[in-house]
Amino acid sequence: MNSTSHGRKAANTAFERALLRRLPLVFVGGCMIASLPPLLARAMAAAGLGADPTASITTADIIGISVALLTWTAVCTLAIACGIFLVMKGPAYFADSYPLEDADRPDPPSKKD
Repeated sequence: MNSTSHGRKAANTAFERALLRRLPLVFVGGCMIASLPPLLARAMAAAGLGADPTASITTADIIGISVALLTWTAVCTLAIACGIFLVMKGPAYFADSYPLEDADRPDPPSKKD
């Protein structure tokens, strides 16, 4: 965490920034993994393996599309969440960065009749 002029700590955004840097790789990797079942089903159909190649290809396509949509949704959700965290933390996240004048001797509470 970073120090500031008032001796307070700034919020650390290293996790969010590291996650944002890795999201493109996760997106490409997830899309490549999603393409494996349809490719394997087509390879098996071309080799003559399996009882019903049309059903196998259709099932593999559905699985591939499902995994691709899951990947896209997860990556978009994480990107939005990281963006929100970065904006909310800001350059220096302080609850109250100004010194209080009456911190040693606070005013007594006022009595309302």
